[in-house]
Amino acid sequence: MPRTWKDLGRLRTIESLSIFLFLAATSAGLVVVGFSHPYTITTHPDPAIQVFAYHMPNQGWAPLTVYFSAFGSYAPDKNIRRYEWDLDGNGSLETDATATHGYTHYTYAKPGEYTVTLRVTDEDGGTATDSVLVNIRHPAASSVDYWTIFDDSQVQRVDLIVSQANWDRMWLEPSSKTKVEVDVVVFGERIKSVGLSLKGNASLDASGEKKSWKIDTDLFVEGQEFKNLKQLLFHNNFTDPSMLREKMAYDMMRFAGLPSSHVVYVELYIDFEDDDQPPIYWGIYSMVERLDRKYLANNFGRDSQHGNLYKADAWFEQGAADLAYYGENIADYPKPRGEVAYGLQTNLEYLDYSDIIHLCYVIDGVAYDSPEDFASALEEAFNVDSYLRYIAVLLTSLNLDTYPYTGNNYFLYHNPTTDLFEFLPWDMNNSWGHFAGGANFPLFGEVERIGPLEYAPLFTKVFEVDPYRQDYMAYVDLLLRYWFNKENVTSQAELWHDLIRPYLTKETGDKAFFGSSAMYPIEKFDQDRMDLITLTDRRNSFLFSAIQAELQRSR
Repeated sequence: MPRTWKDLGRLRTIESLSIFLFLAATSAGLVVVGFSHPYTITTHPDPAIQVFAYHMPNQGWAPLTVYFSAFGSYAPDKNIRRYEWDLDGNGSLETDATATHGYTHYTYAKPGEYTVTLRVTDEDGGTATDSVLVNIRHPAASSVDYWTIFDDSQVQRVDLIVSQANWDRMWLEPSSKTKVEVDVVVFGERIKSVGLSLKGNASLDASGEKKSWKIDTDLFVEGQEFKNLKQLLFHNNFTDPSMLREKMAYDMMRFAGLPSSHVVYVELYIDFEDDDQPPIYWGIYSMVERLDRKYLANNFGRDSQHGNLYKADAWFEQGAADLAYYGENIADYPKPRGEVAYGLQTNLEYLDYSDIIHLCYVIDGVAYDSPEDFASALEEAFNVDSYLRYIAVLLTSLNLDTYPYTGNNYFLYHNPTTDLFEFLPWDMNNSWGHFAGGANFPLFGEVERIGPLEYAPLFTKVFEVDPYRQDYMAYVDLLLRYWFNKENVTSQAELWHDLIRPYLTKETGDKAFFGSSAMYPIEKFDQDRMDLITLTDRRNSFLFSAIQAELQRSR
């Protein structure tokens, strides 16, 4: 559960942690028996001390390494003398992180929910504590074998087996995304009679022969799946000659604790079944996990997969999913491309938009007396902590082709178990400043719009709440220290670059780089990787300085 503004989750605890104990009589005398986590951490509470515990990621599959910080903790007019952590929830403050100013990490091997406690002590012996929850899931709980299907240590092969007639039908009018019947061989397994269509919006007109593809396994055969997946998505990394941005951005989202799609590289062939010729090599693609009920069940639990899932859309002057309130009738909301901006993906038999309308009302339909009142209302309808992690990744990695700038490329999910909306990442290929933004893009983003979206009330109002600004900076700080830095990004970029480089020049070459409709010269593949690393280093330095300046200003 995320910490919230309200007392039930967001209180910065300065009292001793305690548990309920009961006494049981035995023949030997009184026996003290404790429930879960039987301990008390002794403190000498000082209400002046401000203590903040943060972690990244906050949830994931076992085993999981989690990084912790005491970002923003301070004692007015005094020095903090000690930072101590109980990382495994056993009641012992076994980790002294004083030498690293409260930063530490821990690897959780066993599934479960862990209460992690930070205690800080000032130079006069005053103490204060704060706690966070870490949720570790068992891999066996997943209905999809991510570790096999999305094994990113190798490039596996996919063949699309299509007739010339069906191929011509798809290409007659690409924007119509005509679905045709084909066979497909995925990682050596043949699946017959699946639906194949082109995928994308802007990329359909500008990507030459190397389009993105979508496979619907059950379009012609009811109930047919590939290893429990109904849809397979193959992205062409349009506008990204490094072919790294989408893969690395989703990995960064997962590091931050966001439920995010798995991505793996595949080599794709087109096999015309009626020409007696060998398959034609088409190039390297990113196979990206689709957001559907299985994704929801695996990330939020099987009891939480039946809520409304919305895909946000935008199209220039036609409007965008801006999260503004336009009234109680969904017909009055923006309709980019002629369809409501919040495209319902589940529960289509009901077409009930009342929940998304209510969220927009909470965000934009009420004149709140204070930022605190807005925060209290928002937390009744929206997972704010998850959104702050999300926006920290977006603004750190300069992925501005989404909310709050374009109003598309994200999903919203109404979790029926928590009754909260979740902000979910999508379409990450414009990260690292490919859409807009440079190394010195402001820490809290631009007030002025730099994209089609002119009004973004959620983004604007969240950053008017001081505790949210503090939490956001803490998440940016963790990203800079442990993921978005020159050392790590260089390592990641070189790993994926070296993995896929040999496949770009094999046979007739990847069609993004070779052939009459190539999008880039092959030299751009190498150069863009170096540009990405350089931008990371400059952005990291700028954000560290901006955070320190903001901390000084706020105190």
